[in-house]
Amino acid sequence: MQLYNQIKQNIFPKGSGIALGVFDGVHLGHAGIIKNAVDFAKKNNLTSVVATFSNHPHSEITGQAPKLLSTFEDRLTLIENLGVDAFFALEFNSRLRHMSAQDYFTKVLVDCLNAKYISVGYDHKFGFNQEGTTDKLKEWGAKFSITVHVNQPINIHDEPISSTRIRKDLSAGQVKATSLLLGRYYSVHGKITQGLKRGTELGFPTANIMIPSGLIIPAAGVYAGFADLPGENKKKLQCVINIGYCPTFKESHTELKVEAHILDFPYKELYNQNIKIEFVERLRNEEKFSSKEELIKQIKKDCEVGRKILAV
Repeated sequence: MQLYNQIKQNIFPKGSGIALGVFDGVHLGHAGIIKNAVDFAKKNNLTSVVATFSNHPHSEITGQAPKLLSTFEDRLTLIENLGVDAFFALEFNSRLRHMSAQDYFTKVLVDCLNAKYISVGYDHKFGFNQEGTTDKLKEWGAKFSITVHVNQPINIHDEPISSTRIRKDLSAGQVKATSLLLGRYYSVHGKITQGLKRGTELGFPTANIMIPSGLIIPAAGVYAGFADLPGENKKKLQCVINIGYCPTFKESHTELKVEAHILDFPYKELYNQNIKIEFVERLRNEEKFSSKEELIKQIKKDCEVGRKILAV
């Protein structure tokens, strides 16, 4: 997949089939929008392109982006896996924010990307003050013989899939519901850092994970999931994940900690390695226990329940 980040004349001489949107998290609704562009491009000998932004538009419009469902790199990987030929991501800055919808259509979609087909979501808006609508896209597209396909929402449990809905579910710890909307387990990744070795003292060593800033983390609690570690033959490792502030100990943390105990895994130093964890199911809320012994007893239960869930 080729990467582009600048507006230039006629990047794709044979024309392009474009999927237009932000695509944070690349959920099932996004995948449908992108697949339509890829399929049309293949059938008509065009270049399939995802046209998006390297940063979330709200970071410029409101000064604060929402917590994201995917890093830029993860978004690239997920989109490339859908068979896209080219990824066009402009920085959403002040200049782009104040560009009219008409100018964006003409200068970016027509003159730069040579659009022949555009696939968008039913609620897509673009241009200054979001003045560009799907109706405008159809109207302007007709003048340039560009086919515009507006994708209808995909509903699960009578509600459209959206990045906002997924963020809401994750904030409530509903990772099982999130998996239905994404079409995969929600995952985060980061570098393993040295902690206070409390898990080792309790008999359950954990990998303390530094999550990239700006990513949404599920609500505090205990989860069953999988871990991916480099050098483990790409085998998914069963794990129990704790998100929280370690309230049982006097030195409770003021910052949210994410740590994973990998089940049946020989203890070894993992510091500075990158790890990916996938959230399968929430087991319980974070609790404060009256003693270490009570905590150990509960962790054993968590591991037993986690094994049963992950074995299915």
